[in-house]
This record gives sequence, structure tokens and C-alpha cells, in this order.
Amino acid sequence: MKKLLSWGAVGLLTTALLDPLVYSMLDKPIPWLRDILMAAGGVGCFYLLVRYRNEL
Repeated sequence: MKKLLSWGAVGLLTTALLDPLVYSMLDKPIPWLRDILMAAGGVGCFYLLVRYRNEL
């Protein structure tokens, strides 16, 4: 479970930050809702890692 939450936190936050850069280089509209949801999911995974760090 800890590895899944770690992957979720790092992967989702990194993707949420780099995705607008990629879309802007490709001259496509940026899907802001998807990026906001990915960032929220990454923050949620990070919160769960910190909250339950002793139990995991």
C-alpha cells in the first residue's frame, strides 16, 4: 500500500505539473480540469502517506 501511495503522490503531482508544459509546446488547449484532478489526487495520496506513516 505504501508503494502505491508513493507512486500516486509522485506520479500524479509530477504529471499535473508537466502536463500543461507539454500541451503548450504542442499548441493544444490545456485540459485544466484533468490537471487539477491529478494534482488533488497526488495531494490526497501524499496526505495519506503522512497521516498513516506509522501504520504503513
